[in-house]
Amino acid sequence: MSDTYAFVYGTLLTGQPADGYLAGLRRWPATTRGLLYRAPAGYPALVHSVDGDVIHGEVVRLDGPARLPVLDLYEGVPEGLYVRRRIPVESMGRPGEAWAWIVDADTARRRGYVALRTGDWRTVAPRG
Repeated sequence: MSDTYAFVYGTLLTGQPADGYLAGLRRWPATTRGLLYRAPAGYPALVHSVDGDVIHGEVVRLDGPARLPVLDLYEGVPEGLYVRRRIPVESMGRPGEAWAWIVDADTARRRGYVALRTGDWRTVAPRG
């Protein structure tokens, strides 16, 4: 997958509160590995780890790299809330890479994020 793909796992998923940021773009079910957390403010955070649990989300084909800075603003990258990294994903049985907005384990711990017992945010989040 090229740099025009993003992996989303929380509020940007179809049916979640911020899915409008990606309206009209093609999406496919996808997975990666790591640990999913809930921040005290109620939003999800992913700590990516190749040895972690299966995390369910979507791969979204962006309409070009110009959308990435907009998504960075939404995700709070300038404020240090998340970092954007390319991570391995699998979609439709094919491995690839996609951009994702993640945190590291130390950040999650320091901020008091709570590890979830699921790898699918849709099972714990209300629908948008």
